[in-house]
Amino acid sequence: MRVLERVGLGTALAATATGVILIGACSQQVPGNPEANVTELAQYTSEVAASSAAASSSKAARIEAANDTACDGLRAANKSSVTSFNAYIDASNNRAPDTDSKANEAVTTLRNNAKDLDRKITPDVIAELSVPLGAYRDQTNTLADTLDRRAPTDELNTVIDAFNASKDEAIEVCQPYGS
Repeated sequence: MRVLERVGLGTALAATATGVILIGACSQQVPGNPEANVTELAQYTSEVAASSAAASSSKAARIEAANDTACDGLRAANKSSVTSFNAYIDASNNRAPDTDSKANEAVTTLRNNAKDLDRKITPDVIAELSVPLGAYRDQTNTLADTLDRRAPTDELNTVIDAFNASKDEAIEVCQPYGS
């Protein structure tokens, strides 16, 4: 045991001596005046500005693309929804034998289009678009639900009016976006 105690004591003394030397070496001041390297500072500042501008430009492009995608999604969804719903209305008005199947097709189309549009309303879409697009999506689902339960004509017409109002607003705000 005595050998191990001596080795331990020797190791502790060596570590202490090393620490004292390092502390002594780090406590000395270096003479001179601190000065920035003007060339490197200018280069660094330029790189930071360029990086910031690139990030800002990239974010703006991402937002513009999201807005375009959402508005194009609205146009496609609306065209498909209106076509399918009008096919049901025509069948219903003419008391066609396929009225029920046309209603089911319209319900499916409306719900699928609402889901598709919902996926396109990403966090990058500006609020001026996402709010009316969300309202249109919600009205599309409401119309699908109302038709699915075969609501009375008066109720269905009220829902159609709300759907059309949300559609008109969404199409209006999307005028500058998409194709």
